[in-house]
Amino acid sequence: YKRYQNDIEHIDYVTKEQYTAKNIITYQVQNKSYDSYGRQELANIGKGTGYYITNGYAVPITWEKSARDEQTVYKYQDGKEITVNDGNTHIEIQPKNKKFEIK
Repeated sequence: YKRYQNDIEHIDYVTKEQYTAKNIITYQVQNKSYDSYGRQELANIGKGTGYYITNGYAVPITWEKSARDEQTVYKYQDGKEITVNDGNTHIEIQPKNKKFEIK
C-alpha cells in the first residue's frame, strides 16, 4: 500500500521514495489541537472500531487501550487478537470529524 497525505504522495525525506506498508491498522478517535504548531491531543484511551487492511482486504476490527502506558490491543470482530502479516505495519489514527475512506 502506498502512503498519501492530503492526496499527495508521502515521500521519505532521505530516500525520496514514497512510503509503503504491507499492513495498515486504522481507527478514529476524538481529538483537539492544543497549540499553534498543530499538535494534537488524542482520546485514544478506551475502545472503538476500525479496520485491518492487508492483502487487498479491509477487515472490520475492534481496538482497546486501558491506559496511556499500555499497548493498544487489536481484535477481529469475533474477539480473536490480530497477528499482523509479515512486513511493515502502518497504524493510522484519524480524527473522528474527518471523512474516513479507503482507496
